[in-house]
Amino acid sequence: MRTLKTYTYRQAGVDVKKGDEFASYIKEKVSVPDWLIKEPTGYASILSFVNPPIVVTADGIGTKILLHTKYERFKDAAMDLVAMNYNDIVSVGGRPLAFLDYLGVSEIGEFLKKFIEALAGVLEEVDMYLVAGETAEMPDIYDRGHWDAAGFAIGIWEKKLPIDDVQIGDVIMGIPSSGFHSNGWSLIRKIIGEENIDIEKLPFDLLAGTRIYKEAIQLFPYVKAIAHVTGGGIKRALRRVLRDKGYRIGLPQRDFINWILGYVGFEEALNTFNMGVGLIVVVSPENIDHVLRIYEDALIIGKVSPFIEVKYGL
Repeated sequence: MRTLKTYTYRQAGVDVKKGDEFASYIKEKVSVPDWLIKEPTGYASILSFVNPPIVVTADGIGTKILLHTKYERFKDAAMDLVAMNYNDIVSVGGRPLAFLDYLGVSEIGEFLKKFIEALAGVLEEVDMYLVAGETAEMPDIYDRGHWDAAGFAIGIWEKKLPIDDVQIGDVIMGIPSSGFHSNGWSLIRKIIGEENIDIEKLPFDLLAGTRIYKEAIQLFPYVKAIAHVTGGGIKRALRRVLRDKGYRIGLPQRDFINWILGYVGFEEALNTFNMGVGLIVVVSPENIDHVLRIYEDALIIGKVSPFIEVKYGL
Protein backbone atom coordinates (compact mmCIF):
# COMPACT_ATOMS: atom_id res chain seq x y z
CA MET A 1 0.00 0.00 0.00
CA ARG A 2 1.26 3.48 -0.97
CA THR A 3 2.72 5.54 1.89
CA LEU A 4 2.46 9.31 2.21
CA LYS A 5 6.23 9.75 2.32
CA THR A 6 7.76 12.07 -0.29
CA TYR A 7 11.30 11.37 -1.46
CA THR A 8 14.03 13.70 -2.75
CA TYR A 9 17.24 13.16 -4.66
CA ARG A 10 19.21 14.66 -1.80
CA GLN A 11 17.73 12.17 0.65
CA ALA A 12 18.97 9.45 -1.69
CA GLY A 13 22.51 10.78 -1.29
CA VAL A 14 22.84 12.94 -4.40
CA ASP A 15 23.38 16.68 -3.91
CA VAL A 16 22.94 18.29 -7.32
CA LYS A 17 24.02 21.70 -6.01
CA LYS A 18 27.32 20.29 -4.76
CA GLY A 19 27.81 18.60 -8.11
CA ASP A 20 27.33 21.90 -9.92
CA GLU A 21 29.71 23.64 -7.54
CA PHE A 22 32.36 20.98 -8.13
CA ALA A 23 31.95 21.32 -11.90
CA SER A 24 32.52 25.06 -11.54
CA TYR A 25 35.58 24.41 -9.37
CA ILE A 26 37.06 22.17 -12.06
CA LYS A 27 36.55 24.87 -14.70
CA GLU A 28 38.39 27.36 -12.49
CA LYS A 29 41.38 25.05 -12.06
CA VAL A 30 41.98 23.89 -15.62
CA SER A 31 43.51 25.75 -18.54
CA VAL A 32 41.57 26.11 -21.78
CA PRO A 33 43.62 25.58 -24.96
CA ASP A 34 43.09 27.69 -28.06
CA TRP A 35 42.04 24.58 -30.00
CA LEU A 36 38.94 24.10 -27.81
CA ILE A 37 35.94 25.52 -29.66
CA LYS A 38 33.50 27.32 -27.41
CA GLU A 39 30.26 25.37 -27.07
CA PRO A 40 27.58 26.78 -24.72
CA THR A 41 25.59 23.67 -23.76
CA GLY A 42 28.42 21.64 -22.21
CA TYR A 43 27.24 18.34 -23.65
CA ALA A 44 30.57 17.65 -25.33
CA SER A 45 33.89 19.29 -26.16
CA ILE A 46 34.84 20.29 -29.71
CA LEU A 47 38.55 20.11 -30.53
CA SER A 48 39.97 21.90 -33.58
CA PHE A 49 43.56 20.59 -33.68
CA VAL A 50 42.44 18.37 -36.57
CA ASN A 51 40.29 19.15 -39.60
CA PRO A 52 37.39 18.50 -39.45
CA PRO A 53 37.20 19.13 -35.69
CA ILE A 54 36.40 16.20 -33.42
CA VAL A 55 33.85 15.97 -30.62
CA VAL A 56 34.57 14.11 -27.37
CA THR A 57 32.54 13.28 -24.29
CA ALA A 58 32.37 10.86 -21.36
CA ASP A 59 29.56 9.42 -19.23
CA GLY A 60 28.47 6.31 -17.38
CA ILE A 61 25.47 4.18 -16.45
CA GLY A 62 25.19 5.28 -12.83
CA THR A 63 23.63 3.23 -10.06
CA LYS A 64 21.10 1.74 -12.45
CA ILE A 65 23.92 -0.73 -13.12
CA LEU A 66 23.13 -2.42 -9.79
CA LEU A 67 19.65 -3.36 -11.00
CA HIS A 68 20.90 -4.32 -14.45
CA THR A 69 23.27 -6.76 -12.77
CA LYS A 70 20.67 -8.14 -10.38
CA TYR A 71 18.19 -8.82 -13.20
CA GLU A 72 20.86 -9.65 -15.81
CA ARG A 73 19.80 -6.87 -18.16
CA PHE A 74 23.17 -6.46 -19.85
CA LYS A 75 21.78 -5.38 -23.23
CA ASP A 76 19.95 -2.54 -21.51
CA ALA A 77 23.11 -1.65 -19.57
CA ALA A 78 25.03 -1.45 -22.84
CA MET A 79 22.32 0.72 -24.37
CA ASP A 80 22.56 3.06 -21.38
CA LEU A 81 26.33 3.38 -21.67
CA VAL A 82 26.34 4.04 -25.41
CA ALA A 83 23.31 6.33 -25.39
CA MET A 84 24.55 8.60 -22.62
CA ASN A 85 27.56 9.40 -24.80
CA TYR A 86 26.00 9.18 -28.26
CA ASN A 87 23.12 11.51 -27.42
CA ASP A 88 25.47 14.09 -25.92
CA ILE A 89 27.60 14.21 -29.07
CA VAL A 90 24.65 14.70 -31.41
CA SER A 91 23.44 17.51 -29.15
CA VAL A 92 26.39 19.63 -30.27
CA GLY A 93 26.14 18.71 -33.95
CA GLY A 94 28.52 15.75 -33.95
CA ARG A 95 28.43 12.31 -35.57
CA PRO A 96 29.65 9.66 -33.07
CA LEU A 97 32.15 7.17 -34.50
CA ALA A 98 34.52 5.69 -31.90
CA PHE A 99 33.91 4.39 -28.39
CA LEU A 100 36.19 3.56 -25.48
CA ASP A 101 35.22 1.92 -22.21
CA TYR A 102 36.48 1.66 -18.66
CA LEU A 103 35.28 -1.27 -16.56
CA GLY A 104 36.05 -1.32 -12.84
CA VAL A 105 35.22 -4.65 -11.19
CA SER A 106 35.73 -6.61 -7.99
CA GLU A 107 36.52 -9.67 -10.09
CA ILE A 108 36.25 -10.59 -13.74
CA GLY A 109 33.33 -12.94 -14.24
CA GLU A 110 31.02 -14.33 -16.91
CA PHE A 111 28.67 -11.37 -16.50
CA LEU A 112 31.39 -9.11 -17.94
CA LYS A 113 31.55 -11.20 -21.11
CA LYS A 114 27.79 -10.88 -21.46
CA PHE A 115 28.09 -7.13 -21.11
CA ILE A 116 30.87 -6.84 -23.71
CA GLU A 117 28.90 -8.97 -26.16
CA ALA A 118 25.91 -6.69 -25.67
CA LEU A 119 28.06 -3.55 -25.96
CA ALA A 120 29.57 -4.71 -29.25
CA GLY A 121 26.09 -5.37 -30.62
CA VAL A 122 24.70 -1.99 -29.57
CA LEU A 123 27.68 -0.14 -31.05
CA GLU A 124 27.25 -1.99 -34.34
CA GLU A 125 23.59 -0.91 -34.46
CA VAL A 126 24.58 2.75 -34.30
CA ASP A 127 27.66 2.57 -36.58
CA MET A 128 30.21 3.00 -33.79
CA TYR A 129 33.28 0.95 -32.94
CA LEU A 130 34.92 -0.03 -29.66
CA VAL A 131 38.51 1.01 -30.37
CA ALA A 132 40.13 0.91 -26.92
CA GLY A 133 39.41 0.46 -23.24
CA GLU A 134 40.57 -0.58 -19.81
CA THR A 135 39.40 -3.28 -17.42
CA ALA A 136 40.55 -2.86 -13.82
CA GLU A 137 40.08 -5.69 -11.33
CA MET A 138 40.10 -3.99 -7.91
CA PRO A 139 38.60 -6.08 -5.09
CA ASP A 140 39.71 -3.51 -2.50
CA ILE A 141 37.66 -0.80 -4.23
CA TYR A 142 34.54 -2.68 -5.33
CA ASP A 143 32.48 -4.98 -3.13
CA ARG A 144 32.02 -8.51 -4.42
CA GLY A 145 29.54 -8.50 -7.29
CA HIS A 146 29.76 -4.73 -7.77
CA TRP A 147 31.23 -3.02 -10.81
CA ASP A 148 31.09 0.19 -12.77
CA ALA A 149 31.26 1.13 -16.44
CA ALA A 150 32.27 4.43 -17.99
CA GLY A 151 32.17 5.29 -21.67
CA PHE A 152 34.07 7.74 -23.83
CA ALA A 153 32.94 8.70 -27.31
CA ILE A 154 34.63 10.47 -30.20
CA GLY A 155 32.93 11.87 -33.25
CA ILE A 156 33.24 14.26 -36.16
CA TRP A 157 31.80 17.75 -35.78
CA GLU A 158 29.40 18.02 -38.70
CA LYS A 159 27.36 21.13 -37.97
CA LYS A 160 27.55 24.15 -35.70
CA LEU A 161 23.99 24.35 -34.43
CA PRO A 162 22.72 27.96 -34.49
CA ILE A 163 21.81 28.09 -30.81
CA ASP A 164 22.39 31.86 -30.73
CA ASP A 165 19.48 32.24 -33.17
CA VAL A 166 16.93 30.79 -30.73
CA GLN A 167 14.23 33.39 -30.17
CA ILE A 168 10.88 33.93 -28.49
CA GLY A 169 8.19 32.07 -30.42
CA ASP A 170 10.41 29.23 -31.61
CA VAL A 171 8.84 25.80 -31.24
CA ILE A 172 10.02 23.28 -28.66
CA MET A 173 9.60 19.66 -29.75
CA GLY A 174 10.14 16.57 -27.64
CA ILE A 175 11.13 13.09 -28.78
CA PRO A 176 9.88 10.48 -26.29
CA SER A 177 12.22 8.57 -24.01
CA SER A 178 12.14 4.81 -23.56
CA GLY A 179 11.78 5.29 -19.81
CA PHE A 180 13.80 6.95 -17.08
CA HIS A 181 16.95 6.41 -19.17
CA SER A 182 20.06 6.55 -16.95
CA ASN A 183 19.49 9.43 -14.55
CA GLY A 184 17.89 9.68 -11.12
CA TRP A 185 18.52 6.06 -10.18
CA SER A 186 19.80 6.65 -6.67
CA LEU A 187 16.39 8.15 -5.97
CA ILE A 188 14.49 5.44 -7.84
CA ARG A 189 16.41 2.70 -6.04
CA LYS A 190 15.74 4.32 -2.67
CA ILE A 191 12.01 4.35 -3.40
CA ILE A 192 12.08 0.72 -4.57
CA GLY A 193 13.89 -0.34 -1.43
CA GLU A 194 11.93 1.60 1.16
CA GLU A 195 8.55 0.89 -0.45
CA ASN A 196 9.35 -2.81 -1.04
CA ILE A 197 8.46 -2.56 -4.72
CA ASP A 198 8.80 -5.60 -6.97
CA ILE A 199 9.89 -3.97 -10.23
CA GLU A 200 8.89 -7.03 -12.24
CA LYS A 201 5.26 -6.40 -11.28
CA LEU A 202 5.21 -2.79 -12.50
CA PRO A 203 3.03 -2.14 -15.59
CA PHE A 204 6.05 -0.82 -17.52
CA ASP A 205 9.65 -1.90 -18.06
CA LEU A 206 11.56 0.04 -15.41
CA LEU A 207 14.98 -1.05 -16.66
CA ALA A 208 14.48 -0.31 -20.36
CA GLY A 209 17.73 0.85 -21.91
CA THR A 210 18.22 4.50 -22.83
CA ARG A 211 16.93 5.37 -26.28
CA ILE A 212 19.77 6.12 -28.70
CA TYR A 213 18.73 8.98 -30.98
CA LYS A 214 20.60 7.77 -34.04
CA GLU A 215 18.41 9.69 -36.48
CA ALA A 216 19.15 12.98 -34.70
CA ILE A 217 22.04 13.51 -37.14
CA GLN A 218 19.42 14.02 -39.85
CA LEU A 219 17.96 16.89 -37.82
CA PHE A 220 21.07 19.09 -38.07
CA PRO A 221 19.94 21.12 -41.13
CA TYR A 222 16.57 21.96 -39.57
CA VAL A 223 17.06 22.68 -35.86
CA LYS A 224 18.52 25.56 -33.89
CA ALA A 225 19.37 23.53 -30.80
CA ILE A 226 19.28 19.98 -29.44
CA ALA A 227 19.12 19.06 -25.74
CA HIS A 228 19.73 15.58 -24.39
CA VAL A 229 17.64 15.34 -21.21
CA THR A 230 20.00 13.86 -18.62
CA GLY A 231 21.28 14.94 -15.20
CA GLY A 232 19.27 17.76 -13.69
CA GLY A 233 16.12 16.68 -15.50
CA ILE A 234 14.12 18.44 -18.15
CA LYS A 235 14.53 21.87 -16.57
CA ARG A 236 18.32 21.78 -16.79
CA ALA A 237 18.15 20.53 -20.38
CA LEU A 238 15.99 23.49 -21.34
CA ARG A 239 18.33 25.92 -19.56
CA ARG A 240 21.26 24.55 -21.52
CA VAL A 241 19.77 25.50 -24.88
CA LEU A 242 17.51 28.45 -23.99
CA ARG A 243 19.85 30.07 -21.46
CA ASP A 244 18.24 33.38 -20.42
CA LYS A 245 14.97 32.68 -22.25
CA GLY A 246 11.91 30.99 -20.79
CA TYR A 247 9.53 28.35 -22.06
CA ARG A 248 5.91 27.30 -21.91
CA ILE A 249 5.59 23.54 -22.22
CA GLY A 250 2.97 20.87 -21.71
CA LEU A 251 4.15 17.33 -21.16
CA PRO A 252 1.99 14.34 -22.10
CA GLN A 253 1.36 11.68 -19.47
CA ARG A 254 3.63 8.65 -19.38
CA ASP A 255 2.98 5.60 -17.20
CA PHE A 256 6.41 5.58 -15.54
CA ILE A 257 6.22 9.31 -14.79
CA ASN A 258 2.76 8.89 -13.25
CA TRP A 259 4.29 6.19 -11.05
CA ILE A 260 7.24 8.26 -9.85
CA LEU A 261 4.99 11.25 -9.12
CA GLY A 262 3.37 9.08 -6.48
CA TYR A 263 6.64 9.30 -4.52
CA VAL A 264 8.29 12.63 -5.42
CA GLY A 265 7.04 16.19 -5.75
CA PHE A 266 6.47 17.71 -9.18
CA GLU A 267 9.36 20.20 -8.94
CA GLU A 268 11.68 17.46 -7.70
CA ALA A 269 10.69 15.34 -10.70
CA LEU A 270 11.30 18.22 -13.14
CA ASN A 271 14.80 18.70 -11.73
CA THR A 272 15.64 15.00 -11.69
CA PHE A 273 13.92 13.08 -14.49
CA ASN A 274 13.34 13.43 -18.22
CA MET A 275 9.55 13.49 -17.69
CA GLY A 276 9.08 11.19 -20.66
CA VAL A 277 11.06 13.31 -23.12
CA GLY A 278 14.58 12.10 -23.89
CA LEU A 279 15.59 14.62 -26.55
CA ILE A 280 14.43 18.21 -27.06
CA VAL A 281 14.82 20.18 -30.28
CA VAL A 282 14.18 23.87 -30.83
CA VAL A 283 13.03 24.82 -34.33
CA SER A 284 11.49 27.62 -36.32
CA PRO A 285 7.79 26.92 -37.01
CA GLU A 286 8.48 26.24 -40.69
CA ASN A 287 10.75 23.31 -39.83
CA ILE A 288 8.28 21.33 -37.69
CA ASP A 289 7.41 19.00 -40.56
CA HIS A 290 11.06 18.18 -41.18
CA VAL A 291 11.40 16.97 -37.60
CA LEU A 292 8.19 14.93 -37.84
CA ARG A 293 9.43 13.30 -41.03
CA ILE A 294 12.57 12.10 -39.23
CA TYR A 295 10.89 11.29 -35.90
CA GLU A 296 7.25 10.38 -36.39
CA ASP A 297 6.75 10.16 -32.62
CA ALA A 298 8.05 13.69 -31.97
CA LEU A 299 5.61 16.03 -30.25
CA ILE A 300 5.22 19.78 -30.11
CA ILE A 301 5.46 20.38 -26.37
CA GLY A 302 5.63 24.17 -26.30
CA LYS A 303 7.32 27.39 -27.32
CA VAL A 304 10.19 29.60 -26.28
CA SER A 305 8.69 32.27 -24.03
CA PRO A 306 9.70 35.27 -21.90
CA PHE A 307 8.63 33.33 -18.80
CA ILE A 308 8.54 29.74 -17.54
CA GLU A 309 5.46 27.54 -17.32
CA VAL A 310 5.35 23.75 -17.15
CA LYS A 311 2.21 21.63 -17.21
CA TYR A 312 1.92 17.86 -17.09
CA GLY A 313 -0.79 15.56 -18.34
CA LEU A 314 -1.79 17.38 -21.51
